[in-house]
Amino acid sequence: MQQKIVIGRGAALLSVLLLAAGPSIVKISDLPEMTFIFWRLLAAAAGYWVAMKLVGGKLGIKEFRGSLKGGVVFGVNLVFFVMAMRRTSAANAVMIGALQPVVLLAAAGPLFGEKPQKIVYFWSVIAMGGVAFSTYASDTTGIATRQGDLLALIGMLLFSAYYVVSKRAREELDSMTYQLGLTLAAAITILPFAFAFGHGISPPSGGEWWPVLLMALIPGAGHWLTNYAHAHVPLVTMSLVNLLFTVIAPIYAWILVDEELGGLQALGMAFVLIALTQVVIKPIESPE
Repeated sequence: MQQKIVIGRGAALLSVLLLAAGPSIVKISDLPEMTFIFWRLLAAAAGYWVAMKLVGGKLGIKEFRGSLKGGVVFGVNLVFFVMAMRRTSAANAVMIGALQPVVLLAAAGPLFGEKPQKIVYFWSVIAMGGVAFSTYASDTTGIATRQGDLLALIGMLLFSAYYVVSKRAREELDSMTYQLGLTLAAAITILPFAFAFGHGISPPSGGEWWPVLLMALIPGAGHWLTNYAHAHVPLVTMSLVNLLFTVIAPIYAWILVDEELGGLQALGMAFVLIALTQVVIKPIESPE
């Protein structure tokens, strides 16, 4: 059991390292947002299907039904994320997204019986304070509107719901089968939004494919690791580890797309790292 917990926490940390590459990969694609998301989901689904077959898994009607709720929530969350990023600043979106642990700290007890040590709440505040300071110190250029902030808030709540639904689903399904099922469901969910936004689903051509495939491979693997970890890591820990995204994503952007990284921003990121290290090593009690 202890070994599974260690492996699960390692998977959670690695998942964030992979997921944080997503924003930088999106920046190098010229495809319309919904078109990009749709084909990224299909490409990832193809990879998940191969992996599932290699481990002897099966996606039948029962398994797909078990994955459906998570896929729909995940798909709608992607839509709200894209809409929010077009209507508010990146800084506001990061800050609103960092509220997810507050939601899940409140939900973890009633839904899953998790009882964090009191010190976890202290380090949670430090981590979220580090996110706030880092965001304040970063480049805040961009258009921010109340509508965009509201969309980002809804997106954060949907992503929190996705975590809860996925943790429930992993009680019945193995991680790869669930990941394939939810990805297919998310791709179907995206379709009406793609047509409503006038983006369509025409396949990429030539050089348009490689950002799509990178997104499917790197963040796609991160999403699978997240859902693998859900079976072994408390929801509270998962939500707080996800704050690491706000530290790693700017580093990737600095390396890959030449976005500036200031000293004060780095200081705030260091606070997040220190606090999350303390959170990850603290045990969380479960009900007898």
